[in-house]
Amino acid sequence: MITKKFIGMALIGTVFIGMSIPFGIYFEIFIMYNTILLVLTLIDYFSTPIQNIFEIERIGDCKLSLLEEENISVRIYNKGSLKTNIEVLHEFPNAFTCKRDYFTESIDSHSNHTFTFKIVPNKRGAFSFEEIYIRRLGRLGLIKKDLLIKNNKEYKVYPSLKNLKKYHMMLKKDYFLSSGNKLVKKKSDGREFESLREYVRGDDIRKINWVKTARENKLMINQYEPENNKHIHILLDAGRTMSYRVNEYSKLDLAINAAVFLSDVVCHNKDQSGLMVFNTKVDTFVKPSKGDHHRNTILEALYHVEGTKLTSNYDEVLFYLASKEKRRSLICIFTDMDTLQEVYYIEKGLEYITRKHEVVMFLVKDEKLDEAMGIEVNNQKDAFVKGIGYKMKNERKRIIKSLNRKGVICIECDQEDIIYKAVNEYMRIKNKEAI
Repeated sequence: MITKKFIGMALIGTVFIGMSIPFGIYFEIFIMYNTILLVLTLIDYFSTPIQNIFEIERIGDCKLSLLEEENISVRIYNKGSLKTNIEVLHEFPNAFTCKRDYFTESIDSHSNHTFTFKIVPNKRGAFSFEEIYIRRLGRLGLIKKDLLIKNNKEYKVYPSLKNLKKYHMMLKKDYFLSSGNKLVKKKSDGREFESLREYVRGDDIRKINWVKTARENKLMINQYEPENNKHIHILLDAGRTMSYRVNEYSKLDLAINAAVFLSDVVCHNKDQSGLMVFNTKVDTFVKPSKGDHHRNTILEALYHVEGTKLTSNYDEVLFYLASKEKRRSLICIFTDMDTLQEVYYIEKGLEYITRKHEVVMFLVKDEKLDEAMGIEVNNQKDAFVKGIGYKMKNERKRIIKSLNRKGVICIECDQEDIIYKAVNEYMRIKNKEAI
């Protein structure tokens, strides 16, 4: 590939040829100038090696977060004896958005340089990054030589891990913010005596240890160890209704983010989290457990979950879970429903599971309904859209009431508060010792 310098020298040659026309030697000048340019180009080409000159290494974490800006870094080492000017182009799969995939840099002899590409993953799963193009500028600057390097490395796109790290500060403080300013705190009470401490204003006076108070001549209260090792099952519907999108996320993506964080909170509170991903059948089942290994198991089970356009079979799923779990547990179901008829389809499974377990169902709110209900009516089409919005909104209210009557705690969540509502409801049920 020729360079701008080559084109510039060719243009200079045309000037010399033009100046030689009055002297009648333009043909000789043309042959001589182009011969010299050709010779210089060949010298530049053959004196600029490209093979076995560069070593490429991918550096950094292979775990990426969905819809978060990530850095993909490539370190290139110049093994040659001369300073080298190169251009680097990295090709990414279609599931990634890259702000800048092309860099130009000079690398000194026996030195390296790190090129950092900023990308945004738009889909969960495992992706192979392979091809890196290097274009080296010739020593005379007349040509560029291309090299395709196969450097294969697998990157996995997980649910939003950056948010998970950010929320860990909340875990350490033992409270979680809801969508408003209300706090749901971890209750320290339990049934097993743990220790004594001095009374603090606001403590329950029923816990005052009067014998110890008399001895110490100050108010002392009993502290109790909260009950732990409760089983919390997280059920994810990967069916048709969860494939709809809320802004840049699918409803399934939002549910997966909430499931990852809820599982971490459960383990932090010394309970055990389980996972079930289902559609027409149970696709994934992870038994309740805790610890770092279990956390990794949950992540590995979730990063490649794909939604479908099929209607989920709730009865089979709920009966399957009931056969696996004999202890009274909390079952958190992340799903969505379009019509009241869908509630009737699953009432047998719900009736069976709610006899023994506490069931909470989180429905992901469709924000487009609010937009449809809020539009200004200027024509027949606007009136139709607004009417449909109100109809679907009323249907959603009927769905929630019907589920509540069947013993299911049904909570509708926005995109922003689904994590908080899930955690707060778990904490509320744990605090009132419903499981």
